[in-house]
Amino acid sequence: MYTFTSVDALCGLLDQAYHAGPGETGRTKFVDALKTTYEFGDRAAHLYAETVLGSNSDNSVSIVRTNAERLIGTWRATDASSLADLGYGGNALSSRMEEWNFADDLTYTYRLEKQTSLMSPYGSIVRPSSTSEGGLWVPPDRTGPRINILLLSHGTDGRKAMVDWLGSDDDRPMQCQINGIRFLRF
Repeated sequence: MYTFTSVDALCGLLDQAYHAGPGETGRTKFVDALKTTYEFGDRAAHLYAETVLGSNSDNSVSIVRTNAERLIGTWRATDASSLADLGYGGNALSSRMEEWNFADDLTYTYRLEKQTSLMSPYGSIVRPSSTSEGGLWVPPDRTGPRINILLLSHGTDGRKAMVDWLGSDDDRPMQCQINGIRFLRF
C-alpha cells in the first residue's frame, strides 16, 4: 500500500472524485483510485473514502485541507502522580508521556511511555514500558468543534479517534483533546 506524498496530492484526487459526481458516484471513483493506484485493500479503501468523502460536496476538498492543516504536527501529553505512600519514607510514583505525530504525507506515529517507580530506604524499582504504532491518518470532510479522524494502523485496521479543538477556531491551534486526553502542540 502506498500513501499520498502530501495533503495537496490527496486534495487533487478528491477534486477529481467530486468532478466525477457528488455523493456515491465520486466516492466510488475515489475507492477505485485507492485500490488501483495506491494498492489499498477493499475494506481500507472504503473506510478511507467514507471518512474523507463522507458528504462529497463542493466544499469537501477545502474542509479536508483545513482539518489536515490544523492537525499536522507533533502533539504531546504528560502526566505524573504519586500512587501510594508506602510508609517508612517510601513512595510509589507513576509518569506517562503520550505523543502523536501527524505528518503531511498523511502518516502518523503514536508513542506511549509509562514508568512506575517504587522507592524506599531499602531500595528502589523502576518499571518502564512503552508501546507504539504507526499507519495512515485520514481527515474528514466535516467541520465542527470535534472531528473524527480515521486511523489505519499498518494500513488496514481502521478505527476512529476523536479530536476536540477545545473551542479554538485557529488555523493552527496549540492544544486539543485526542480521545479525551489533552495534548499540547510540541
